[in-house]
Amino acid sequence: MINDKIINTVYYPGSTIPLTSAQLAKEAGPGMRESDYPERISGKQCGCANGGKFTLLPTRHPAVQSGGKRYMVCRICGESSHL
Repeated sequence: MINDKIINTVYYPGSTIPLTSAQLAKEAGPGMRESDYPERISGKQCGCANGGKFTLLPTRHPAVQSGGKRYMVCRICGESSHL
């Protein structure tokens, strides 16, 4: 936890290694900075009480294409959020 906030973890599909702050910023798109993370993924991103474990959807995924943001799906509860 950072400042008593829940910190979620984000993974590439099939990976067991969480993405670093630099990777998260790169995947989130232009204008995002490494210093924006992990604060940007802290808090209630899903229904999991102790933080979610998210799989990042690929850029070619329909939700990413239509929403224009990088979405992720919790491996535990199945809820989605964006970076």
